[in-house]
Amino acid sequence: MSEPFVLRSGLGARWVLHTPLDPYGDGYVLMLSTELYGDGLAAATVVELDGIFVNPQAVRLPEFLTGLAADWRGWEGVRYWASGQRQLVLEATHDGASHVSLGVTLRTADTDPTVAPWSATVVFVVEATRELARLARRLTEFLNAEQ
Repeated sequence: MSEPFVLRSGLGARWVLHTPLDPYGDGYVLMLSTELYGDGLAAATVVELDGIFVNPQAVRLPEFLTGLAADWRGWEGVRYWASGQRQLVLEATHDGASHVSLGVTLRTADTDPTVAPWSATVVFVVEATRELARLARRLTEFLNAEQ
């Protein structure tokens, strides 16, 4: 079992991803515990990620971040990624200069009507050239190491 993946901000916020598990051992679904901390906020949920055999056209989390890093010079509007049940949502905007704002939102799954909905968001500012590429590479290595 590897160490958790942690994204930290200079202000003490953290996004923590724990080792993904393949509950059925077939590569179709990965379960990933994740936590979000920032300025008095603490939230945690379990995220369902598509495994390696589900929908080849789907953009997976590492591919989303790698795409952001490839476009480090900037883009218009918001780029968006969500896990299958939307327990993890990422929104990225580029400031047109040298930084990307990466909003990380944790929330309850869309499928459970008995649980009161909640969400928590922390925005991380990432330098668009080296830091974003390093983030994409680290997260890709972390998730691929467990598959």
